[in-house]
Amino acid sequence: MSTSRNAFRLSVLSIALLTAACSPNQIVGTQLNKFATDHVLPAAMTTDDIALICHANESTVPLLMGYEHYKVNSDLVLAFSYSGAAICTENDAVEKELWSSLAQKQKWYNVAEDARISQQLLNRDAGMRQLKAYQYTASYFQNKYNYDLGEGSCPKFNKNIEEYLLLVGATAALQALQNDIASGRLINVDMSIPPKVGRAMACLNNDKWWGEPQAIASGLKTILPKDANEEAAAWKGLQDATDVGLQTGVRLSHATYAIMASSKGRDDLLRDALKRYEAIPNESLNPQYKLLNQIAALQIRHVADRYWMEHEGHRAPTQNFSSFWDEKAQPSKDLGQLLDNM
Repeated sequence: MSTSRNAFRLSVLSIALLTAACSPNQIVGTQLNKFATDHVLPAAMTTDDIALICHANESTVPLLMGYEHYKVNSDLVLAFSYSGAAICTENDAVEKELWSSLAQKQKWYNVAEDARISQQLLNRDAGMRQLKAYQYTASYFQNKYNYDLGEGSCPKFNKNIEEYLLLVGATAALQALQNDIASGRLINVDMSIPPKVGRAMACLNNDKWWGEPQAIASGLKTILPKDANEEAAAWKGLQDATDVGLQTGVRLSHATYAIMASSKGRDDLLRDALKRYEAIPNESLNPQYKLLNQIAALQIRHVADRYWMEHEGHRAPTQNFSSFWDEKAQPSKDLGQLLDNM
């Protein structure tokens, strides 16, 4: 009789432990992460509606974080979500920046200052989201592969989504640094991160990932180069990366090149980057990555708008923004004289 009771108690205990280990919430959270990775992310890549994607990510983050209480690891999806959610915030920051510049030119100094403060706060918010994207990326690789980004041997990736995650996390780190600087260092990004990210790009196949690993690594070297030779090589690396982007039909490297040229005040290279971008025929773009191409287009637009606002007092035209104001063909003297004599 006692043997039967003990067996019953063990059975009940086993069922309780199994239920606790695999609670309904944990099962749902795990399946949600799997569905997002296997189906939602690939589907999102084929859309060109950036606002839809970034606002959807803003809704996704709290949902995924809720499952962390049930020991569901959502590092991978959260990294993508925070990176996507930062897009609209950064876009708002650029709009405030343009308004501040225009108000300054119109001598509306109070308006300009107010817009500038608003811009810095938005830069802070965008940068914090991007920093979280990087941190979740680092956490994923630390937990799964015991790999500290940029240190030691590269992990042996199990699937493409992990390689793409590393690329997204690195991009987010670079963007977080840029937004931190634009905010007046309100985030205070750890400056040990950029070198780590640059080294981690060696773990990715540059041709497979559209030249963007090389663009990121080269872009980081332009920020704090060791000497003039390293900086020159880095700019050449950025230009070479755009050639790979052109061949693969994804324009992320063009955006990275333009952003770095803008941040360093290299107008000659900025113009080159914009001309390279506008020379890409739309039919050569990879339809599998519409979202990435649209994100690149938005980032290029930001660079062009800033440049045109600085020199012409308005944002860039809707198209042909790499046909600059000082490059327009001027009427010849002979034509001018002919018109005067008519």
